[in-house]
Amino acid sequence: MEIKDKIMDVTIDLIKEADGNVDKITIREIAKRAGIGVGLINYHFQSKKNLVDICVQQIISGVIAQSKPDLSQFTPIEKLKSSVKVPIDFLMENPEISKISILGDLMQGQVNDNTFQTLARYYSHASNLKQSEDTFFKTVFLIHGLQGIFLRWELYKDRFDFSDKQQRDNLIDDLVQKLFGAENE
Repeated sequence: MEIKDKIMDVTIDLIKEADGNVDKITIREIAKRAGIGVGLINYHFQSKKNLVDICVQQIISGVIAQSKPDLSQFTPIEKLKSSVKVPIDFLMENPEISKISILGDLMQGQVNDNTFQTLARYYSHASNLKQSEDTFFKTVFLIHGLQGIFLRWELYKDRFDFSDKQQRDNLIDDLVQKLFGAENE
């Protein structure tokens, strides 16, 4: 496992150095930096795409695990709004990595993927609100709606600029309020 971990560490470093533009990264470059032959990368990961997907999932999982702001003084709905903003800010700051993660999750959804981890975090905050039968589905709609907006944000520029933090935060506040606010006021 030591070689596999070394390959992943090198690949993660290269992804970060390339600002998520994985087209700039080659298997040969990964092998050279890891001090191994190309065949070992193919043996352990079968393809560059598979290796990159695994590494991106690991990067995003780390961000999700670390994005726990102190929300103790907030109301339950404010906690949900704040917990949504942290990963969305990461998406906008790391668009190439984020696209790989979201599209990978959508195409090969797994119980442990980043979308599921984020959904679990949002749902834990939403669960602290007054419960309704459709709280889970509202939470699913919230995360997938925001992922869709992120993936297509440039198409919505005539309505709002998702790249502008203030406009993005206002949109998140409005969405959370519309989905969860009426039953919690």
